[in-house]
Amino acid sequence: MRAGLRAIAIFIALALIPIPTVSADDTMATAAVLTDGATSSGSVDADGDTTDWWKIEAWTGDSVSLSVSTCCHGTFDGYDGQMGIYDSGGNELTSTSFANDGTRNIAATATSHDWYFFRIKAVPDGWFSSQFDYDVTPQLQTGYRDTDDDGFTDNDDDCDTVAGDSTSDRNGCPDSDGDGYSDPGSGWSVAQGADAFPSDNTQWLDSDGDDFGDNPAPATNPDGCPDFYGHSTQDRNGCTDSDADGWSDPDPNSLWSDLPWYISDGADAFFQDNTQWHDTDSDQFGDNWADMSWGVMRNGTGIGVFVENATRPDFCPTEWGNSTEDRFGCVDGDGDGWSNPDMNWTYDPVRCQSDETHCADAFPNDPTQWADRDLDGFGDNPLGTDPDAFPDNPTQWLDTDGDGYGDNTASGAWQADNFSDEPTQWADLDGDGYGDNLSGSEPDSCINRIGSSHHDRYGCPDSDGDGYSNADGTWLAHPSGFGDAFPEEITQWHDVDGDGFGDNQEIEAWQSDSCVATFGKSYRDRWGCPDTDGDGSSDAQPELGWLANPFGEADAFINDPTQWEDIDGDGFGDNQAAGATSPDRCKETPGTSREDRHGCTDSDNDGYSDMGDRFPYDPSQWADSDGDGFGDNSFGHQSDACPFEEVSLGVSLIDRLGCPDIDRDGYSDADETWLANPEGEADAFPKNRLQWSDQDGDGYGDNAMGSLRDDCPTEAGTSSIDLQGCPDSNSDGFSDSYGTINAHISLMSENPSSSIFTFLPPIIIFVLTFLFVTALRKEDGGEILE
Repeated sequence: MRAGLRAIAIFIALALIPIPTVSADDTMATAAVLTDGATSSGSVDADGDTTDWWKIEAWTGDSVSLSVSTCCHGTFDGYDGQMGIYDSGGNELTSTSFANDGTRNIAATATSHDWYFFRIKAVPDGWFSSQFDYDVTPQLQTGYRDTDDDGFTDNDDDCDTVAGDSTSDRNGCPDSDGDGYSDPGSGWSVAQGADAFPSDNTQWLDSDGDDFGDNPAPATNPDGCPDFYGHSTQDRNGCTDSDADGWSDPDPNSLWSDLPWYISDGADAFFQDNTQWHDTDSDQFGDNWADMSWGVMRNGTGIGVFVENATRPDFCPTEWGNSTEDRFGCVDGDGDGWSNPDMNWTYDPVRCQSDETHCADAFPNDPTQWADRDLDGFGDNPLGTDPDAFPDNPTQWLDTDGDGYGDNTASGAWQADNFSDEPTQWADLDGDGYGDNLSGSEPDSCINRIGSSHHDRYGCPDSDGDGYSNADGTWLAHPSGFGDAFPEEITQWHDVDGDGFGDNQEIEAWQSDSCVATFGKSYRDRWGCPDTDGDGSSDAQPELGWLANPFGEADAFINDPTQWEDIDGDGFGDNQAAGATSPDRCKETPGTSREDRHGCTDSDNDGYSDMGDRFPYDPSQWADSDGDGFGDNSFGHQSDACPFEEVSLGVSLIDRLGCPDIDRDGYSDADETWLANPEGEADAFPKNRLQWSDQDGDGYGDNAMGSLRDDCPTEAGTSSIDLQGCPDSNSDGFSDSYGTINAHISLMSENPSSSIFTFLPPIIIFVLTFLFVTALRKEDGGEILE
């Protein structure tokens, strides 16, 4: 509790202690600082502390004023005092004296930024006391202040804290070069008007901001294009310099300056190349060079300078030229980029390759060629005229097929191509025209054997020259392999079905297989088709339109190896060879004959051809061995009873057919098996044409005609004068019925046989018989018996 009370007491005591105001001091060095407008108090005594010094900071142009109020003198005693203003050097600027109480003012103008001192001094006045108290109040009038002491009041000074003498863009700011334009600084840039060239009193403006002043010569680095940014420095300053080499771009149309600017005026002849700018001969190749060795001939000429990596240096700077390859800017007559050779620059392929000198145009009149490394007269440019396909091989130049081997096959030539038109082949060891490169075109499969095959494989033996190689131990014949199945036949090579007939169907092809995929041995109608009977003619294939003969060419007899054709389609083969089955003797005429010969016309269908059938219209007869007009078939129509009897005088027609009939009366002559009438039916009178029957067997015929007529045919008799063959009991020659008278009459006749009455009946009978026989023979197709 006591401690708390003690603390309170101490606090109160401290609070009651008076805090002194700012007090003056007795010397300038110890002068107290005054504050503008603030009053401070002091006391001076002429008999003691006579002087007080005060100070205040002021700047050039400030009006420094001091107001002093004095007081508190004795009733009958006054006081005298002085007050003055001094600079920091102790020089009095103004002062005044005063006596007794009152307020006095003095003022002075600051001439620099410094401390200004106020002195209050008590002056003895001869009275009792010279002490007085005073209040001092300083006032700074800053209307004419020049804080930076540069001659510009702060009101006019744009840099009132920094001394400067600029007057153009702003006042009182630093102007290093003294040209009136202030230096740029914080808050004041060139764009705002500051001196763009603070160290050059001949330039201050840079309208385009390119660091070149707008003032013309003789000003320093005058901007040739003041309104357009640029950084050229050589021909003119501050103009567009696209390649940044110091030389301005040409401006023929005055785009960037008031006047045109040409290359002839000094503009950059190569405004996009920073290594070139001059072109003495105007050939668009620069005068500068990059090869230090050129200095020997170029230094001192005034043409160009050495520039590292100079672009396209003009080797001939005083002579217009268009060469670009071996050297730049020299005469290039053919315009291919390679300069014409001259005394100092020839074409030497060795030097050209080793040190890139003497690379002149080897073909100065040919724009497509310029180099010829092997000096064979053919240019190395593959796209030029007569290009050398082998620029390093003087024995080769042309490579038609582009395979790297030359067309020249002359003696001594190396790297020669045996296939000048084929880029994948060049060597041909066996000289057969097929290359040895197995991965190339048409590679030779038989490198060491001459061959002309080119279908199944290339360059192997091909005996028949059809393009397919002969088979060998490693290359089998077709169809087992790809070799020629017909090594001796030029028109065939493949045989898919292996039947020995080639698959080539061309018109001229040999034995083309008509059934390529089906084994067959046919060879007559077509080759290589199924042939069941093996006769050479193929089986018909109607489903494929291959019909049997005669409607097609296929085998008409697929199971008969001796027959295949049947032109007339009658079922009999046309093959006439010995051993052939039923050969058709009438190949072009359909027929059914099969007995005498096959396949001929058989009108009566008896098996015998009409040509061989003696009876072509009688199906029951066909043969007539004795040629008598009656068939040999005993079961047939009008069969010959004597089929093998040769008949020369006549053929019987009545009693039996086809037997001998000497008297040709129609009745056959009797023989051992065929007795004469009346025992049988044979001719009873074989030598009498008018008689054949004798019923009564008396030797006279039953025919009423003829000399041997039997007047009594049913009654045997021997009469021969009045009647014949009648009973003649007295054998007088007259019939018993004739009577004696008649007999005598007849006897009286000289020659009864000459009487017409005697011969008339036989004649009639003969005629009738003849007509009958004739008619009968015509009906049977025979001949009329004479």
